[in-house]
Amino acid sequence: MPAHQLTLAISLFIIMASSNVSFAFERSDGKVVSCEIERNGQAHQVKEIWLGHGDAGARHPELGGAAAVVRNDANGLPVIYFDNVVFKAMLARDPHMADFIFYHECGHAQDEKLDEIEANCYAFVTLRKLGLLDADKEAALATTHKKMLRLPSRYGGNGEIFWARTMACVMNKTTE
Repeated sequence: MPAHQLTLAISLFIIMASSNVSFAFERSDGKVVSCEIERNGQAHQVKEIWLGHGDAGARHPELGGAAAVVRNDANGLPVIYFDNVVFKAMLARDPHMADFIFYHECGHAQDEKLDEIEANCYAFVTLRKLGLLDADKEAALATTHKKMLRLPSRYGGNGEIFWARTMACVMNKTTE
């Protein structure tokens, strides 16, 4: 390989290796997973972009205060954006919550029509099917959600309502 092609190949490798774009999420059980979707009959792996590298409280403005969001790229495919700062703290104290958020956002990526309660429902049902929820983790998820005193109306207005509606959806999905 000529020197200029080798230099280009090495440069591209370094750029790709240092990029903050990844396609895999490490769950609390150590398993690396990705969010898979289908669009127009083709399977796609949802890109993940991790933003923010500051201290706690230094939230990335792109995320609008959320721990994670889904936005479409130029090709109309969903991309999950995560807040590094929030997840760093969350992984230290509530790793199961990080799993929940991943699957919540994956739900949005798979079906852009899902509202916040339906995405929560998708995450809960998925984690339960995977065997990643036990009574303690379910209680912790409930407590975390119920602590949210003020939420936008799409979440039900507060954490109590948000969680009650999530659980009503879960009950509906598991009895279908």
